[in-house]
Amino acid sequence: MKSAEGRGRTLDEAVDAALIELQESRRHVDVKILSETAEETIVEVTVLEENAGAPAAAPAAANGKAETARGLVEGLLKHMGVRAQVSVRTGSDPITLDISGRDLGALIGWRGETLRALQAVTNVMVGKHLAEGERIIVDVERYRQRREHTVREIAMRAARQVKMTGDAITLDAMQPFERRAIHLALEGDPDVTSSSIGEEPERRVVVGPRKPADE
Repeated sequence: MKSAEGRGRTLDEAVDAALIELQESRRHVDVKILSETAEETIVEVTVLEENAGAPAAAPAAANGKAETARGLVEGLLKHMGVRAQVSVRTGSDPITLDISGRDLGALIGWRGETLRALQAVTNVMVGKHLAEGERIIVDVERYRQRREHTVREIAMRAARQVKMTGDAITLDAMQPFERRAIHLALEGDPDVTSSSIGEEPERRVVVGPRKPADE
């Protein structure tokens, strides 16, 4: 994964400095605060794996990869004794596989941990067919979409509390796509900011008051 160190008087300035070096947008990265003082903030900005910039594949090649991945996941689910259908989400980038069926909660697990493991296994199985940095996303009954909606609501509640109290809030540990949803939900708020702390799998988002640029 690509990463860069950024420095600035505020968190936003430090993140922007790293984004310029990486030539990435805020929605495609994770931010880790290395140090923060009254004079300077230092951050490490990392490009999220699911959005890593692998060269775009030609449509035929992409379709071939998607069908290969779909077939492998179908076989894996059959071996597990799970009755479900696997389809390729139309127009998705990166390639996304949708698993549908009845009583698939066990495939999702607590806060998506089983789904996360299933996606990791899928990428190992399909790895030789993928370009460097390319990833396959696996979703069960649109869980990721529903979870992103939930964490956006969590972000808004946290932002309201930060504005009321002036104190930062550290949220529960989340997966990368959940943290990204938090950052995107708050990126346009002029009064709060968000950053990630800790190491996987305990990496968390901190929502705090935005410091004036002239401090």
